[in-house]
Amino acid sequence: MLAKITRVNCQEFNDLFVEEISLEDVSIEEDTIKFVYSIEDEPIPCSIRYDTVDFTAPIFKYPERTLSFAVVIAAICSIRFGALLPKRLNFKRYSRYIDKELLEFLKFVMYKHWSQHRYQVGQISYHGPEFAVTDSELGKDAHYPLWSAAKSDRKAEVLLASGSGKDSLLCSRILEAAGVKYDIATGFHDIYGDHESQEKWFDQVMSYLKAGARHGVYFQDEYYLWLENRLNKTNIPNRTRDYFGRGRFRPEAGEALMFNIAMIPIQILHGIPILAGGDEKSADAPNLKEPESGELVTHEWLKSFTFHQTIFKLRGRMFEGINSTSLLKPIHDIRIFQLLFELDSKLPYATNSCNLQKPWCCRCEKCCYVFAGFCAYGDVDKTIQAFKNNLFDMEENLPYWEELLGLKGYIPFECIGLPEEAQWYFYKLYLKGIKGLAMELFVEKVLNPLKAKGEHHVEEYFSEIEQRFSQVYENHHTMPEWLWQKIRPVLTCK
Repeated sequence: MLAKITRVNCQEFNDLFVEEISLEDVSIEEDTIKFVYSIEDEPIPCSIRYDTVDFTAPIFKYPERTLSFAVVIAAICSIRFGALLPKRLNFKRYSRYIDKELLEFLKFVMYKHWSQHRYQVGQISYHGPEFAVTDSELGKDAHYPLWSAAKSDRKAEVLLASGSGKDSLLCSRILEAAGVKYDIATGFHDIYGDHESQEKWFDQVMSYLKAGARHGVYFQDEYYLWLENRLNKTNIPNRTRDYFGRGRFRPEAGEALMFNIAMIPIQILHGIPILAGGDEKSADAPNLKEPESGELVTHEWLKSFTFHQTIFKLRGRMFEGINSTSLLKPIHDIRIFQLLFELDSKLPYATNSCNLQKPWCCRCEKCCYVFAGFCAYGDVDKTIQAFKNNLFDMEENLPYWEELLGLKGYIPFECIGLPEEAQWYFYKLYLKGIKGLAMELFVEKVLNPLKAKGEHHVEEYFSEIEQRFSQVYENHHTMPEWLWQKIRPVLTCK
C-alpha cells in the first residue's frame, strides 16, 4: 500500500531540519551590531551596520541598555531560520536580556509567519521551537523602556522605510501630497545581492523624491550561504516539488521584521516618532487553506494587519516616543495602482519589484502581477518598454497567469494581490482591446463563464470588485491620529 502524502506530519524531509540553534555572542561597535548563532556547531555571524547611527552618542549613554537592544534584535533575527524548523532555540547565554513577553512574541510570530515553511515540507503540525533559557536569569536586565526618542525640532515627522519598488514610491508621493516631512531609511540585505547594486537601483528613484535625510542599514549574514549549501546537499527544493507536485521552495524568512526592528536606533537618535512602510490590505489574505488540517497558509503574514497590531504593541512596550505603521494598510492593490499613477504618471516605470532578479525577471508571479497592474492603470507601451518584454504574450508565463486569475484555487506564494484584483486589471485591459495569450486565457476561463450568465452579470461582477477593492478602510491601520488626518484625504481623493 502506498503511503499517504500528507502535509501535516510528513517525514520525507527530516534531513533538512536541525535540533538546536544557539545564540552564542552579541556585541556592539560604534556603528554596528554583531551577533553569532551556531547551527550544528558551525558559527553563523551576522552584522547590522548603520550609516547615520553612532552608538557612542549621548542618547545611548547606558551600554547595558544598548546591549539589551542588541540581544533583542539578535533574538528577533532568529525568525529567519524558518526553513530549518529548528526543534530548539537556545538563548541561555543571554537570558537576562530576554523576558517572557519577548518569547511569547517570538512564539506567536514564528507560528504564523512560518506557515508557508511548514506547508512546503509537510510539517503543518510543527508549532514552533522550544526556547532554552536560564529561568533564574530570565528578564533580569530587561528594563523597559530601553530608550526614549531624542527631543528634536521634528524636521522629519516620519521615517519612511523605502526601497525602489512601486509601494515605496507611492508612500513618498502620499507623504509629499499630505505635506508630511519625512526621511528615508533603506535596508540593504546581502540575500538580495551586493549592497552597491541595490543602492544603484534605489538611487534611480531616490533622486526624484522630496525626502529629507537618507539613512542606510546594511545586513551581512552568512546564514543564507550556509542554508544554500544545506539545500544543495539535501536537494530539498527539487525533492519537495517532486513529492508534492508543485511550488517554489521558500528559503528566506523574516526580513521585513528584522528591518522594522533595525530601524529603531535611527528613530531614537534622530527623534523621528513614526516608522512608516507600505504594506497593503491585500496582504491580509491567506494563500490557501490546507485541506487536511484546515490551517490557513499565508506568504505575506508579516504584512498583515494582525502582525502590524502585534509589532505596534511590542514597540510600544519596549521604547518611548516611537512606533511603526503602514501608510497603505487601509487600501487594496487596486487603489494602490490607481493612486500611484494619479500622483506620479511617469516614475513608476523606473521602479522594480521582482524578488528574483532586478529590475524584472519577467518569469515570476510578481512580475506578471505588477505588469498587469501597470498596464491597467498606466500606459501599456511604456510598461512593455520598462519590462523589455510583453508578459501577456510569453507562453511560459501562462501557468502564472492561471494562478493569478484564481484558476487554481490558491493565491501564488508571492507578494501579490487577490485573484479578483488581477481579474479587474484584465477586464479593464479587455475593454481597451488589449490582446495576447494571457488575455485569451482570461476571456476563455473568466469572462466567457460570466457572460454565459448574462451581460448584466458581467457588469455586476466587475463593478462589485472595483467598488470593494477601491475603498479606503478607515479603521484598518495603526497610524496615530495626527498622521491619519493628513494621509486620509490623499488616500480618498478621486
